[in-house]
Amino acid sequence: MEKIFRTQVFGKATGRANNYRIPSVVTTKHGTIVACADERFFSAADFPNRIDKVVRRSEDNGRTWQAQIAAVEEVGESKNHGSLAIDPSLLYDEEQDKIYMLWSHTPTNIGIINAKRGTGYDKEGNKIVTVSGKRGYADKSGGIFVGGKKTSYTVDEKGDVFEGGKKIGNMFIKNCPVCEYETFFLYICESTDDGRTWSKPVCLNEQVKAPWMSFLGTCPGIGIKIKKGKYAGRLVFPVYYNSMGMFLFPILSLSACVIYSDDNGKSWKMGASPNDGRKKHGIKLSSRFVADWNNITESQVIELPDGSLRMFMRNHSLKRLVAMAESTDGGETWHNYRHNEFLPQPICQVSVLNAEYGGKEVTLVCNAADKQRRVNGLVRLSYDYGETFVASMPVKEAGEDNGFVYSCMTQAKNGDIVLLYEGSTMHETIESIVFPISVLEEYKNGKA
Repeated sequence: MEKIFRTQVFGKATGRANNYRIPSVVTTKHGTIVACADERFFSAADFPNRIDKVVRRSEDNGRTWQAQIAAVEEVGESKNHGSLAIDPSLLYDEEQDKIYMLWSHTPTNIGIINAKRGTGYDKEGNKIVTVSGKRGYADKSGGIFVGGKKTSYTVDEKGDVFEGGKKIGNMFIKNCPVCEYETFFLYICESTDDGRTWSKPVCLNEQVKAPWMSFLGTCPGIGIKIKKGKYAGRLVFPVYYNSMGMFLFPILSLSACVIYSDDNGKSWKMGASPNDGRKKHGIKLSSRFVADWNNITESQVIELPDGSLRMFMRNHSLKRLVAMAESTDGGETWHNYRHNEFLPQPICQVSVLNAEYGGKEVTLVCNAADKQRRVNGLVRLSYDYGETFVASMPVKEAGEDNGFVYSCMTQAKNGDIVLLYEGSTMHETIESIVFPISVLEEYKNGKA
């Protein structure tokens, strides 16, 4: 169909690696489309690996893309000696004309199944490290201490470790005598020039990560700024974390929530999860002790007309349907948890976007619309903010491989939808389709 434009945004031809995952994309008030992804150097896996954050920009509504830049660079020369900047989420604040990028960092070989509990900082705000196997800390000036005594080591902002002024390694890599605490660190940075350059990353762990959490991750996709109601101006990013654990797989007992800022990103707080207080079989749940079969993980949030929020959640229920919940306090608490019978999912990420069409606000939902496999990517059109759908369009053309994994959408300045997606479980490229919302009208009830 000529109305749909297709191109590749990330892949071996655009960058330095063979694998690209986790698209995130926003549009600025200047009409620039900014896309971000994981550049995964040694395999498609989450870990062990080295993963950087890479960005491309489009100034023609997603038709062409400028050269790829590395917004966040990690370290490592091999699969088992690399650090991670994993799973991006972008948020554009039009009033500030600023793009926020949120992601998680871990040192070598640390992932969701083996991370340690804690923020990675002590009570004085010093970064916890190990020095030749002994617990120590790095103070804010970069001095390294063990047992209260200063050592001959120092560390800089990039994690490079020095002794006597000579670089001897990097604290993110295990073969260095000074090593970072083995947990997840939530980081944020900003761009004030339409995604061309990015600020020094800031760690949010001390603000939002509870000491009992080991994993704290971004929810792939985008964050939003609330526009209406009591909480107008609040910045909201969906995240998820693991519990203290129960039953079969305590390290994989997961809950989603949001972190939010009321001061233009200067400080952040974490809200409660839809798992906090909801009842199942008459039992009130808690995200701190949730069982693994009550997992709610990678989520996305949209704003409703009254300023309340609706969350769409990947989950592990045997129903294999996208879960939903609402918040009337800006993401601080959630209620009305349920499953949407119109949104099948194979335990995979879902992307959601409010867009303008015909003078009204509509909602687009995209995911792998299958209960068993990551296939059959559909983008759906809703007039009631994702409760029901009037049309669903296949993302891929007939005859293409049917694989479909993660996705993200934005509305270009000309009104078109730019949808980035992973079209294969090989995770080698991130593709895009660009289309006017009117095309979806041709797929009423899923029929072209």
